[in-house]
Amino acid sequence: MNSNKLFNKLADFLILLPIFWSFTGLFHLYNGDKILVVLTLISALVSVIKYKKSAIVINIKSKYVWLMYSLLFISITADILNLYNPINIRAIAILCVFLTFLPCQLITRKVLIFSCCIGCINALLFVYHFTYIDPVNRRFWPINAIPFATYICFISAITFILFLTGSTLKEKVVLSLTLVISIMSLAITETRGALVALLPTLISIYFYYSYQRKTLKKSFVISIISITLIFSAIYPIIKERIIQTQQEITQIDDGNTDTSIGLRLNFWKAGFNLIEQSPFVGYGHNYYSQLNQLAKEKVITQDAANYKPIHFHNQFIDIAVKCGLFGLAFLLVILFIPIFFVRNKSSLNAISIYSFISILILAGLTDVPFFHKQVFIIYFLCIGIFLNRDHFH
Repeated sequence: MNSNKLFNKLADFLILLPIFWSFTGLFHLYNGDKILVVLTLISALVSVIKYKKSAIVINIKSKYVWLMYSLLFISITADILNLYNPINIRAIAILCVFLTFLPCQLITRKVLIFSCCIGCINALLFVYHFTYIDPVNRRFWPINAIPFATYICFISAITFILFLTGSTLKEKVVLSLTLVISIMSLAITETRGALVALLPTLISIYFYYSYQRKTLKKSFVISIISITLIFSAIYPIIKERIIQTQQEITQIDDGNTDTSIGLRLNFWKAGFNLIEQSPFVGYGHNYYSQLNQLAKEKVITQDAANYKPIHFHNQFIDIAVKCGLFGLAFLLVILFIPIFFVRNKSSLNAISIYSFISILILAGLTDVPFFHKQVFIIYFLCIGIFLNRDHFH
């Protein structure tokens, strides 16, 4: 009896391994997605051995799973036709296989809490190591600090929602500590765009939850106190970044755009001009000569053109430049369509899905989250997990 119980627990752990890895090693190693391929195949095999075809029968009815297969088909077709392909084939294939074989009932509250805990601890160890123990410029981390910070935002949102809906003191203590760890990790990355994505999202979640519980007045006071305490705690960490931001804004006012913010403004300006020149077809990767032309016309600086950006530091401008306005429309459909798949629009699962979309959109204003395969995986994986939970419960 005990051996059967142990076997079942081991089997379920192996099935869930891709989730645990996506919350840790996927962002700790540059090629973490290659290991995820192996773990996903193991997960699918064990799922078939233990649950036979029951999980497949349920999952194959999911509109979201079919959406993933549609993206896989589009990605493969684009590669065959040598067209610009913004979707990483390996990433979308992993998601298709995992979400097809995942038994929905395994995604329990305990699994989510455990995933968030190990994810936040991993994040803190990662950023602490490369910031203080073995200092390395953020650009040379195993994964760039900006997409890494976006990943932290997703974990933070899940943790916060679990905390708000916690029923026991033990849960609330564990989740509050986890949330503190995640916010400290985010602060250490010094990523401004991620903070802009996370804070409005958490505040919106909190007031939405308070509205449902009819505790808005009390929540307003608590939120002011909490924000003050959090800002006081992380201010020493982000102080230099705040000063740098102020200095960059001053330099831009003085006409010097050769700064982080200044270059972004140039890339956005270039992007809008390129969209205007080719609104429907897009340029794919063939836009560098156009940047030089824009520099000659004094639309952007020569420094910005010489930078030869591989993306335009804005998800929506980037996709519109490379794939045209049709590509942008398709991106917006992909972003918002999960909302229509949600059954209970006010459930924990629904609020989680709203938060992921909010973070992705806000982070996409200053970065290109889908450009990074790790963020692509964690985003669509989290959406799939919570949609599965919504349909299962």
